[in-house]
Amino acid sequence: MAALLEVSGLTMRFGGVTALAGVDLAVGEGELVGLIGPNGAGKSTLFDCLTRRCAPQEGRVLLAGEDLARLPAHGVAGHGVGRTFQNTALFPGLSVRENVMAGAHRHGRAGFWAAALGLAAGEERRLRGAADALLARFGLDEYADHPPEALPYGTTKLVEIARALASGPRLLLLDEPAGGLAPAEVPAFAGLIRRLHAERRLTIVVVEHHLDFVLSLCRRIVCLERGHKIADGPAEAVRRDPAVVAAFLGTGR
Repeated sequence: MAALLEVSGLTMRFGGVTALAGVDLAVGEGELVGLIGPNGAGKSTLFDCLTRRCAPQEGRVLLAGEDLARLPAHGVAGHGVGRTFQNTALFPGLSVRENVMAGAHRHGRAGFWAAALGLAAGEERRLRGAADALLARFGLDEYADHPPEALPYGTTKLVEIARALASGPRLLLLDEPAGGLAPAEVPAFAGLIRRLHAERRLTIVVVEHHLDFVLSLCRRIVCLERGHKIADGPAEAVRRDPAVVAAFLGTGR
C-alpha cells in the first residue's frame, strides 16, 4: 500500500517540554488508523504539526510527496487535509449551512468570503448547493439555518465533520470525535466514520481517548506516550502491548 502521509523525525518543543520526540509515521492511501495515548502524549500536537498550526523544530511531513512544512496553514487544506478538533471550532456568527460552506472555500473560484459578501452570486449558489448536499447526507437539513451554538453537542460534532469534508480532503484528521458524546451516541458515530471511509475511500486518522471506540473502529493503532511512539500495529496486538498497558495505567516511562 502506497503511503499518502509520511512523517519522519517529527520533534516539537514548547520551551523545555518536548511534546513530540522524533516521531515517525506512515499512513497508507485509504487506511483508517487510530492514534491513542494518555493525556499529554502528543496526539493533538501531532495533528497541529500536520496542519501547520505548529511549526516543528525538526522532521518532515509529506502528503503524497508534497512537503507540507513549506505551506502556510491555510495552504494545507488546499493540498487535501481536513481536520476536526477536540472542542468543536465552528464559527458562532454563521449558520450551520454557512459553516459548511466555509469548509469548501478552497474549491471556490471567488472564495467563500467573497461569495458570502455577495460579490459572486453564482459562486455563492454553488457553495450553498454543495453544503446542502452534505447536510442532507448527515441528516442535518433541518438545522441548516440554525446557529451552531443552539444545537446539541453531538450535532455540532456532525456539523464539524461535514465542514471538514466540504474541502474534499484526501486525508481526514478526527480529533476525539467521540469525546463528550453520550454513550448511546458513540456507536452511531463509529458507524458514520466507517461509512465515510468505505464510501469515499478516505484516508482517516482518529485520535481518541475512548479506547473501545477506536479499537473497534481501526485495524491499526499507533500509541504515543510523552511524545514518543511506543507501539504501532494491529489493534489487538497494541491493546495487549505491555508498554501500552503500562502507559494507560500510569506506570510507563
